[in-house]
Amino acid sequence: MGSAQRRIKLSTTISRESYTYLRRQRAAGKASSMGQAVDIALKRVRRIESRSRLERDTAAYFENLTGAAAREESRLGTALGAMTDEVDFES
Repeated sequence: MGSAQRRIKLSTTISRESYTYLRRQRAAGKASSMGQAVDIALKRVRRIESRSRLERDTAAYFENLTGAAAREESRLGTALGAMTDEVDFES
């Protein structure tokens, strides 16, 4: 988080377990303050939620494909697989 970014004061109570977790993150050097520890934890939660939403939306997309669109997706997947076989990922 940039130092120029404006911070908003948050005053609340949290569970003892959450407080202990945030203090441990700070003590381990993973965060420079309790506020930063909260920001990091929330960033992880938002990332998990985004991945879950993407997974759900992708599954819904494929479940709702018409026959022609499903065949085209299959063709594209096969073509992509063939192209990745030609790439040397170890160099």
